[in-house]
Amino acid sequence: MKRKVVSQGPSSMMVSLPIKWVKEFGIAKGDEVDISQQGQDLLVSSESKKVGGKIVIELESDNGLYVYRHIQAAYVNGYDEIEFKYSSPKIANTVQESLTKFVVGFELIAQSKEGCIIKSISTGKDEEFDILFKRVFQGILQMDELFYDFLKKGEGIELILNLEKINNRQVLHLQRILHRGKVGGHFLYAMLVLLEKLANEYKFIIHNEAYKGKIGPNVLKYYTRLHKQIENVYDVFVNYDSKKVSKIVLEDIRTEEFKVLFKENAYLTYSFMKITDLLRSLLFQVVNLEFVGK
Repeated sequence: MKRKVVSQGPSSMMVSLPIKWVKEFGIAKGDEVDISQQGQDLLVSSESKKVGGKIVIELESDNGLYVYRHIQAAYVNGYDEIEFKYSSPKIANTVQESLTKFVVGFELIAQSKEGCIIKSISTGKDEEFDILFKRVFQGILQMDELFYDFLKKGEGIELILNLEKINNRQVLHLQRILHRGKVGGHFLYAMLVLLEKLANEYKFIIHNEAYKGKIGPNVLKYYTRLHKQIENVYDVFVNYDSKKVSKIVLEDIRTEEFKVLFKENAYLTYSFMKITDLLRSLLFQVVNLEFVGK
């Protein structure tokens, strides 16, 4: 194909990129491309991965986790159509259950005894990413507030577990958008993994009934500080300030403080330690993200 060269100032010339190539590899305004000279030819290349397209997957079991992991991998990697082949029609029911529970914007569009097809009915857009990301973070804050009330009153388990399921769907959807090449995507992806792990901790505490042990004043006092730390990390994510980051680090929970808590409730304290460690990692990614821009 031919392209007309246009003058761009006194020392450079400009040529447009083919729109088909731009769309195929998700090139957006502000993205960088590599240009290398090979003799009289210029090679224009992009690090962006091709997104969309179709993949065919053979499923051997109707186990829910097994089926979900295959859907999850294809979904996050940006495929718009997934064809499953199987020997048991019961697998289609498991596929549908996974879509309902975990996946945003995909529908089962065809089904037979030998296989089924699911397809994207919506495309994740960068402009919705920031809003949805904040919702995931806000969901963690809400779970944390509810869990504090639960420790004091013993109410609200179902709502906490429902929020954890919402977290799974939102995180998966945002990971799919990131695969399409958002600036700072590797740091944001790491943050999403950490936020999902945070949500899981509340679920694990409830499922393992760690809350049924002794919950004394020291546990509740510590949890108040823990909730404040989550709020502070969210605050610097939304409005980055190096002084606030310094304050969070200086007010971090020290290892020796856990010794008192272990005497009151060992399992719950261990879970609190894991949440604290996840928050430290989350803060580190927020600082990393500041250097590439949100």
